[in-house]
Amino acid sequence: MNCPRHRVGIGIAFVLTAILFTPVHTVTAAPYWGQTEIERYYDGAPPAAPPSAPAPSTASRAVHDYGNEYALVASFLDTWQVTDPGLDFGGIREGEHLPDIIQTDNTSESIWVWSRYYELTGDDQYNDNIAASWAYSMNHPAYLEEGGSEALTGYYRMYNCGWAVRAERKYREIFGDESFHAYGDSCASYIANHTLSQPAAGFYHFLNPAVLSWAIGNLHQAGVAASRSDWTDRALTEGRKVKGWVEAEPTILANETWAMSGGATLWGLLESFFQERPDSVAIWVPSYAAQLDDFSTPGQFQNAWNGWYALGHRAAGLALGDVGHLATHITITDFLVAEDADTDGGIPARPEETDDMDQTWVANYLACFGLTDALDATSSVGEPMVTQRLALAPNPSSDRTTVRFRLDRPEPVTISIHDVSGRLVAVLADETMAAGSHEIVWDGQSDRGVPAPAGLYFATLKRAGERLDQRLVRLRR
Repeated sequence: MNCPRHRVGIGIAFVLTAILFTPVHTVTAAPYWGQTEIERYYDGAPPAAPPSAPAPSTASRAVHDYGNEYALVASFLDTWQVTDPGLDFGGIREGEHLPDIIQTDNTSESIWVWSRYYELTGDDQYNDNIAASWAYSMNHPAYLEEGGSEALTGYYRMYNCGWAVRAERKYREIFGDESFHAYGDSCASYIANHTLSQPAAGFYHFLNPAVLSWAIGNLHQAGVAASRSDWTDRALTEGRKVKGWVEAEPTILANETWAMSGGATLWGLLESFFQERPDSVAIWVPSYAAQLDDFSTPGQFQNAWNGWYALGHRAAGLALGDVGHLATHITITDFLVAEDADTDGGIPARPEETDDMDQTWVANYLACFGLTDALDATSSVGEPMVTQRLALAPNPSSDRTTVRFRLDRPEPVTISIHDVSGRLVAVLADETMAAGSHEIVWDGQSDRGVPAPAGLYFATLKRAGERLDQRLVRLRR
């Protein structure tokens, strides 16, 4: 079903920058659905769903790929940002096969992803992209998105405002820039002053708990950061309502409707109601978190649904100190990373789609709900789930590339560059290094002082009998 989103772009011919890989993955976008689309999808109840399957093994995608995959997502978003002057300047296109659809939620998500990229790497190459995305957001604010503000049908504005609050807070936290603080507050106030209801059955019965919970989770975080008791109180009140819905129908936590799944519902409760009532966590969360699906049923937005499940399991794992939930977050993240079969940073809305149908918003879910926490993930009892990472930036590159990594303890380390056949190109370091974060720059030359030709390379870290490899794409200058 092709459900067009509300804003049509300027229809320019969009030229992709070739980076050695040919894009090979869709379903239509996660658009605003009005009554016509809802009636075409539902007849008053969700379709029967086959039993969920455990996430398949993705052993070929090791933990040390996360930093590189995050950088690829950031690059993918750059490719699909509108650069022509006009009201759509700075907006993020829906995807490879949907270039004329440009959305506020995609754009808010991308602000978050690029801000986090700068936080992780110190690389400012996407700062101009962030500025452009803010220009689009000011022209198309989240609180004016289509669908209205009625409690029954106003999910789309609520969903968008959740993303806008999240993006503005991250941006301000990383850059210390207050320029868009008022916009973030306006979106938070929208959430605080509106609500969603749950009818007895149908589309909104299943969707509204997830969307409202997502919104109030972000509202509560913003309220704590700004010392706004009116926001935290409102999040508590709305969280109590969502909690009641879940208690009346626990299977909501395993439901997938529109672009949302039950992972959003649980995450929002843990970030709103249970932040105000922490003594209830040990009593309530274990039994209800067990209702959370480990892997979504097949469907139109399966990869997006799994992104929300990853977020929910991560939140449950941290709240309970439960390594099982944390491991499920990693397993789902690995599955989604493997969906980037052409390693361009984009992933499709469902596994059946081809690699030329990757979508920006689904890639943003991977970055925001999977990769960012996988990069720094530790269990609540301090057991590292990622003890170190090997990240490259910029990647692809036509010039210098910075190799970044972290060590848990002082130890001998070798950093080297190899070509695709395994031949040694350059040794960047071979010494004992201190614990902590390190950066080494490869100037693109071999040990013989000859510039390395364009192609695929691998940066390799060897330490204590262990080896980490990251793909590195070198472009023609």
